[in-house]
Amino acid sequence: MTFLFPLFLTALAALAVPILLHLMRRREGKTVVFPALRYLSRTTREHARIIRLRQILLLALRVAAVLLLVLAGARLVLPLGGTDDPPAGLALVVDNGLTSGAVIGDGRVLDSLVVRAEAVLARTGSRDRIWVVPAGEPWRPALPMSPEEARATLDGLSSSHVTANLETALRRARSLLEAAALDAAEIVLLSDLRAESLPDPIPEASPFQIPVRIAPPPPTPTSNRGVAQIEVSGGLIPRAGDPGELQLRLAGTARADATVRIYLEGELLSAARTDSAGVAVVPIPPLAEGWAHGRVEAPPDDLRADDVGYFVFPVLPPPPVHLEASISPFVRDAAEVLEDAGRLRIVDGASASVHLLSGTDPSGLPDSGDIVLVPPDDPALLPALNRVLGELLPGWRLEATPADTPGTRVLDGGSMREILPGRLEVRAAYRMARDESGPDPERLLTLSDGSDWLVATHGENRTVLLFASPLTPAASDLPTSAAMLPLVDRLTTPTGMSPEGTELLAGAPLPLPSDAHTLELPEGTRRAAEGTSVFVETGRAGIIRVLGPGEEVLRLHAVNPRPPSSTTSMQPEDVVDRLSPTWARATVEDPWPGAVLADRRGREVWRPLLAGLLLVLIAEGWLAASGGGRRDQADTSGEQAEESGHTRAANPSAR
Repeated sequence: MTFLFPLFLTALAALAVPILLHLMRRREGKTVVFPALRYLSRTTREHARIIRLRQILLLALRVAAVLLLVLAGARLVLPLGGTDDPPAGLALVVDNGLTSGAVIGDGRVLDSLVVRAEAVLARTGSRDRIWVVPAGEPWRPALPMSPEEARATLDGLSSSHVTANLETALRRARSLLEAAALDAAEIVLLSDLRAESLPDPIPEASPFQIPVRIAPPPPTPTSNRGVAQIEVSGGLIPRAGDPGELQLRLAGTARADATVRIYLEGELLSAARTDSAGVAVVPIPPLAEGWAHGRVEAPPDDLRADDVGYFVFPVLPPPPVHLEASISPFVRDAAEVLEDAGRLRIVDGASASVHLLSGTDPSGLPDSGDIVLVPPDDPALLPALNRVLGELLPGWRLEATPADTPGTRVLDGGSMREILPGRLEVRAAYRMARDESGPDPERLLTLSDGSDWLVATHGENRTVLLFASPLTPAASDLPTSAAMLPLVDRLTTPTGMSPEGTELLAGAPLPLPSDAHTLELPEGTRRAAEGTSVFVETGRAGIIRVLGPGEEVLRLHAVNPRPPSSTTSMQPEDVVDRLSPTWARATVEDPWPGAVLADRRGREVWRPLLAGLLLVLIAEGWLAASGGGRRDQADTSGEQAEESGHTRAANPSAR
């Protein structure tokens, strides 16, 4: 037995009030026997016993009323079946990511997780605060709720196409609980415990002490097949009026000899069968200029979310390209090969949409079109290049290579690395530097030491691309490799139609152009995009349309899930081992949910106490109003008459 406000027990002194009132009503006069009234005396004694019984009952009811009121005010807690003391904060981390949509038997994995979560809510009370943290929707706000509100939120959860990061969700839950500062706090992890959803946590110098209760995982599919990759025309942008091809690859089990269907612009384009590696190639007919989109459907299995893959690509006419006379001959040779293939047109500077410049002639800057700057071989010409940069990119400059820079590095990363085949070494590169006022760049190609080698800065009217090396064989392997043609092809693609960023993994942030006005999401809903630089609610696979102020299509983006890397769940004990460097009190609870909030003292019973108080007051009022008051008065008058008669009989002189 526990009292949350024991000081209120001092009000028990009020029990003396009904007792004193009861005692004060007991008045006993001097009795003198008068023979003529002996029959009246007998009747009076019989009624007096009934009156005393009623008064005792009234006293008991009034004492009980005071006692119940005091116990309710002192917040009595009894060790009953329920547990809501002390008030607790409970964060339910629910993995509603990609694999939670798998169908097992008659339901989904997510349905099993919700059942486990509702079993936890049955152990909570009205004073507890609950947070539901959906790991598959990291952008979704988590607000404190009552158990009833939390139950409604759980019932409304749906599976996203995001690969959940449970470590990030656990840290978010910890922040919510610490900010609430309640007497008790616990985190409950409900997941199918896939390996890809739990990357190795970053060890903490002082591991977190909030308990993490891990629920036993529900059954999960033992096999899965999904669309892993879609590539159009080998990564090159199709040209208007020219045919192309689409190559797709399935991953997982049973990927060989599977029938896939390809849809383009909503119409069935072709059906094909995959080879032993799960690859199929389908021709694409000539298309008109603009954005094209479609989807690939693999045979359905238990996990339906990755059975469909989406793709988008721009279709362009051959862009007009201007080559400065002093540009590297390797760049010119590659541009002429692409012109012969119908991929571009070499024109003079006035009508070009892309300009490839050596950057040594500040007077020759074009008024419009994108610009690609290739630095000169001779470092003595850097001041001239930096004057050009000062006009195009204020705050930017190229500097001579520091003495401690490694001699040979490798092109290792950046958004354009995937289009460059093979291993490419860089032997000479200038250092890119910029002031705080300089615009932030997009890193297209980076070196193995982390430095930038090709960057792009986007302005209102043009994009400027800057290399850190001259495109010569002495500086890098690139000019004499097979990667030179796709590189120049990509460099000559006008701004706004570049394929970079058209494919997103579900859950990844989507950068938006400055003129974006509206977003049309895969399910058909629309969101305002004006004034927003990044859109984060990309949890559903499909096509996202970025629209301008006039409803014109600015860009399309294909959002796809990442197929799960494993077909089975981790053992809960292995999850505890993985979490232990960060979460010192992570435990597996089976049977579920026996240890959740197991340290509670009991249930507060103020509601039943007040209900009992109401019943006692009703009973007391009924007893007091059922004639007891009138009979008390009549009996008191009888006693007084009896006393008066006895007195007069004993003192005849009074007559």
